[in-house]
This record gives sequence, C-alpha cells and structure tokens, in this order.
Amino acid sequence: MTADLVRTLRFMYKSLDRAFCQAENVPRLDHFFSLFFQRTVRLSILRASTGRGAEFYDACSSHLIDNLPGVRWLSLPEDVKTEIDTILSDLEALDFAELSEDYYETRRLYMILGTCLFYKGYLLANHLPKEDLIDVALYCRHYYLLSLASERIGQLVIWREVFPGYHLVKDRSPSRDEYSPPEARYFLLIVGLKHFMLCTLLEAGGCTSKAVGNPGPDYIYVDQLKACLLQLEMLDTSIEERLHTSPNPCLSCADWFLPSARDKFQSVVNSVMMSKLQTPKKALISDHQTSLRTRRPSPTRSSGGSDNGSEGVGETVGFHSTPELTRKVGRRESQGSGGSEGSGGSGSVLKIGKKKYTLPNPFNLGSLRRSLSEREAEDVYKTVKLTSGSENTLFHYIYLETVQGVFISPTHREVEDLSGSIHPLLIQNFHRCCLSIRSVFHQTLVEERQSDSTCKDYAGLGPVKEHGVLFECSPENWTDQKKSPPKMSYWVIGRLFLQPQPQEFYVCFHDSVAEVAVELAFKLSFGMPL
Repeated sequence: MTADLVRTLRFMYKSLDRAFCQAENVPRLDHFFSLFFQRTVRLSILRASTGRGAEFYDACSSHLIDNLPGVRWLSLPEDVKTEIDTILSDLEALDFAELSEDYYETRRLYMILGTCLFYKGYLLANHLPKEDLIDVALYCRHYYLLSLASERIGQLVIWREVFPGYHLVKDRSPSRDEYSPPEARYFLLIVGLKHFMLCTLLEAGGCTSKAVGNPGPDYIYVDQLKACLLQLEMLDTSIEERLHTSPNPCLSCADWFLPSARDKFQSVVNSVMMSKLQTPKKALISDHQTSLRTRRPSPTRSSGGSDNGSEGVGETVGFHSTPELTRKVGRRESQGSGGSEGSGGSGSVLKIGKKKYTLPNPFNLGSLRRSLSEREAEDVYKTVKLTSGSENTLFHYIYLETVQGVFISPTHREVEDLSGSIHPLLIQNFHRCCLSIRSVFHQTLVEERQSDSTCKDYAGLGPVKEHGVLFECSPENWTDQKKSPPKMSYWVIGRLFLQPQPQEFYVCFHDSVAEVAVELAFKLSFGMPL
C-alpha cells in the first residue's frame, strides 16, 4: 500500500519533495490522504460484515487484487474486441478533421501516446505501455473513478499534468541507435460517459507544440473523445451480454460438494429415474438403460452425474453447460425435483445445485445441436473446463499476466451467482491464502536474482515456484446437535512462472481430483484474447 501511494504521488507531482514541500499542495494532499484512509476503513468494515454482495467480494479480494501489478481484464468476443481496437486506433492516429496538421497548417497541440478503455471498472482495451497503464489505473482507483463507472456517469472530464516514470527515466543507454524520449510535458485526459471511461495520455513537445504555463483541456480533443465513446455505445449490448453469460471457464459452488447435500440430491435423482423406468410407455428402453447403469456405476461425488434421467436414448446428454441449455435438452424435470425435498440447510444447497455448470458430452453434441439455436450451440463449443474428471471442481482462479499488466479472474456477477453458506467464506479465505503464497513467491524472485547462474539449469535446485495449502471447512451455525457438520476439503495452489516473464497463477479446486497447476494455467491462458 505504501509503494502504491508513493507511485501515485510521483505520477501526480513528479517527486515526493515537490509534493510535500510546495505550500499550494497542502489542501490537495489532505484530500488525497483523506480518500486513502476512507477507503482503508471502509474495506475493513466490509470485511467484518456478513453481507454477500458485490461489496463483500471487493472487500475480501482487495488485499490481494489491490497489490497485484495489473488491472482486471474482461475478455470479449474477438469481433467486439476488434471493433474497439479499431475505434481507438482511429482516435490515436489524429489524422482527421481539426486534429490534422493540414487543417490549420500548424503543429498539433498534443500527440496521443496511447489510450485505455474501462467499462464498469473492467479493462476492455489497452494501447498504453504496461507501466503507464498501471500508473493510470492506480490514479483512477485512488479517486474512485473505476467504481464510479460501475454505477453510471452522466459526463466526466478530468485534465491534469502527470509525470509518468516510464517516459521520464534518465538512466537510459546513450547509444545513438536507441530511442530517447524528448523533453516534453505529459497530460492525462479522462472522459467518462455512462459506464464507459476512456483514459488518454497526451504529450506536448517533441514533434508537437510546446506547452506553456498551465494549459487547460483543448475542446477539440475532449469532443473527439466524447465522439469516440458515443461510437462505442453500440457495443454496450454485447459487453453486457458477456457480463451476464455463464462463467467461462466453468465454476462450481463449494456448497455443492458437501456430503449431506450431495447424497440427498443423488437420492432424489435416483427416485426420479426409477419412476421413469416404471412408466409403461418407456418399457422398450428401460431394460437398456438399466443394463447401462448396472455395468457403469455413477460417480460417487456427482450431484447429478452423467446418468441423470433423460427422455430417450436419442436425447441423452452426459453433462450440461448452462441452465438455459438444460431446459433445451429436456432435463429440467430430473433436476427441478432436487429442490422440492429436504429441510434445513441442505434444502437451500439443493436449490443451488440446479445451476451447476459442467460440460456437455462431446459424443452427443450432434443431437444437442439440433435442439439448440445457433448461438447456444456455439456457446457449448466455446465452454472451457479447466479441471480434470467428469465433474467440474474449480471454485476460483486468478491469472496475472505481467507482460500486459493485466490479470484475469471471475467477474462480480459470476461470484454472486455462486452464493451459499460456505462458498463466500471460501472466496475470502482464497484471497488471504494467495496473499501469503505471493509473499513466498516474492522471496523466490529475490533469491532467483541472487542465485548463481550455474544452478538455474538443474530442476529442483532453485527456489520455490509452486506452493499449495489444503483446507477443510464446514458450514457455520450448524443447528443439528445429533450429527456432526459435513466437511469439505479444497486446495489453494499458486504457481510462479519465471520464463519468459514472471507470471503468477492461483487456483482453488476441490480435493477429489489431482490437478497440475501448470496444466491449469496453460488451459486458461492459451488463446485468451489479451
């Protein structure tokens, strides 16, 4: 937290001496630290609360998320991302209308070094260097601009001179072949509209006109950024659709794996299956289905398994992907009866079980595709499952890509949909554990730099690059005095990749299936549209 404060102050005032030794900065620093302490106290109060909303997720994850050298990234479909990049590239070109040098036959006032686009606090596109992106993100987070965009912005314009360390560094090589930044001044222009917020880094000097005094924001640049945001509004529906789709990769709720809820749900499903087998109209296929279940026992951990009841052999689907797909293939009856029985805590868990995300059987996609629309069938093929085995055991994940300066994690909507009695506690414990694992990795990086280069080629002799902790949890406020509370075990594993650039991967999954962190990270990062 101290390092982020120092970095933000240097970004705003160039140095700590300039920030604290100039009298006119006293009220600005009072406001600066007032926001800092308010944010810290507010997060501490939210961590102690019993709420389970978006604010609770922000509070329990802030210790880790706020200390990662990256910005939360929202992956988008390729066509939407291409459209956003095209609009931002046209803006950065400055080769149209009043921004062109040929219009007034004079030099441009500013040159756009890069832009980054946020939507409801998520980073959609970035055309800035990594160091500039982190500086801008720290500034926006400190002044609550990211959370402001998650609500709704009528109109926002922010203009100030900044001092990005990436462009002001003086210890570069004096080689003639290497580019050296010009003696210039840098300005940050932020324009917000509705849920969009566009941050632009401008340069005055070098090939553009030199800035004199304290220039204000030029209305031409402000109007062009507003026009750019109005053009991006046509993608608002596609972005909202991405935020409201089912998790990809698929996630599971920890409450689904409690033994009492799983056994109860399995017994309810079996009773529905038996009633279907005894129906006269299905006598022709009952012997065939019974023989299949005799030779192939159902999974012991499955809440529905691959043997759930179906309407016929031609429509049998091994696993389901989303609740919408479940209704399409005719399995609503076998799943809907799960929440009609039970009492106490297990009844609420059974209701959650209906939204369990697992993958469809790849051998039955032919019949499944005939029952679905083209868009829904495409979602089936795009569904990503990280964990091994027939059942999805992934609870949460964070993947930090240091080259781009972004990290990938489940959205707020995905976490809120997986509510339950122990799942919010698991999310809170996951971030606390990852913070401890990350401190081990930080020590690893220090030892890696200090170690002898001759030892780096031997596996097993280097510092720790993977660290995991096994946890066991049970529901809180257990009321049944005659029975002991059910227990569930899960792993929190962190993996550090040193080559080609340091990358970090943290994952939380159920203890029933052995997983390899390298394989999980590869599945998550491969093909991710960064």
